[in-house]
Amino acid sequence: MRYFQINVRKNPTEHGFMPTLQLYLVENSDKLRPIVIIAPGGGYTMLVDSDRDRIAMQFNAAGFHAAVLNYSVEPHHFPTPQQDLMSAIQLVREHASEWGILENGIAICGFSAGGHLCASVSTLWHRLGDEKCRPNAAILCYGILTAKLNHCKMFLQDHVGSDNAEKLKLVSSDEQVSEYTPPTFLYNTFEDKLTNVENVLYYAESLKKHGIPFEMHIFPKGAHGTSWCDGTIWATSAQGRDTNYIHLSIEWMRELFGLIGEKS
Repeated sequence: MRYFQINVRKNPTEHGFMPTLQLYLVENSDKLRPIVIIAPGGGYTMLVDSDRDRIAMQFNAAGFHAAVLNYSVEPHHFPTPQQDLMSAIQLVREHASEWGILENGIAICGFSAGGHLCASVSTLWHRLGDEKCRPNAAILCYGILTAKLNHCKMFLQDHVGSDNAEKLKLVSSDEQVSEYTPPTFLYNTFEDKLTNVENVLYYAESLKKHGIPFEMHIFPKGAHGTSWCDGTIWATSAQGRDTNYIHLSIEWMRELFGLIGEKS
């Protein structure tokens, strides 16, 4: 594995923060490989450190390049984090040949607030940017995806930094799905009290309405933020049952990117 860190912006944000991208590139490869850009959770107030490296290495073990985005959080608000992720996608696409990356094999994978960030970029990239920042796939893990639930609406209002109805609608990802939205993998648990199952169902309904292919998994056990990483290859179930969403998302991407039958 080749590891290095690179700045995402040319200059720091207005609050003096420089978003960075930590890259975990599979070495000794004779072919271009897809990459998964990981957006950690943290409620847009911080970035959760736990498991980010292990998740990246699990994608590496499956033959995918990986990267972890350290994006802007409070006091930054929408659309600064979205611009960070779009800049990261553009940066990866511009260096695809140099880094051994499949130019049209860029997946974004977000957890909790990072899940919202990935959904937001999935649905708004064509309004906030151009083709260079287009994700080819999205993996959304227990993300807040709707404003139809009161506590989710409050979270999204905090994210836009005001009670602005227009901005709130923009970050309500289930209302922004269109033909520009990439194929999507959805994961949630029934026991999650923060990003309720309804988040996934509303978003899936919008994907279906607009003809966007998706795969959805709702497992009965697991609290919010439970990644179940074992630090080696795959994720291990907290309840003694195979609820391995990382493995499922990898098989989904292999099918999506035409890599069926390939081994790690």
